[in-house]
Amino acid sequence: MRLRPEGSRRPAWMKAPKLPGPKLGRLPTWAEVQRLPVSMMIACLLAGLGAVQLTFLIGNGLYRSYVWQAQTRTVEQEIAALNTDLRVLRETQAHADDPQELQAQARCLGFVGKGETVIVAQDAPDGASNNCDAVRMP
Repeated sequence: MRLRPEGSRRPAWMKAPKLPGPKLGRLPTWAEVQRLPVSMMIACLLAGLGAVQLTFLIGNGLYRSYVWQAQTRTVEQEIAALNTDLRVLRETQAHADDPQELQAQARCLGFVGKGETVIVAQDAPDGASNNCDAVRMP
């Protein structure tokens, strides 16, 4: 590093040019805009596009999260219903050979055994028999 003697001045070619800055309250002129580096303008444009893309991606992520939670709740409800169906089927399968259980199911359906007399009240309701609890069968 060379030190300059005390009274020496810089040569004219080493002095930084003075650029007039934009005045407050007005838009820059085209001549002032032309002095900006092209790479800086491209970087600003890309930063703006990146902000738009980031906003879209955040919104899309929130939407997908909401839809995923709704679908998860639906699937959990379906799984609970299928587990109930499976329990009913296993209970039915366990009692498939039990004569008393089969007789109770037949009576619920309105069948009458041998040697039994059917008595129907005159004010009996029409339609299905009400002497058994309804069980949801899959």
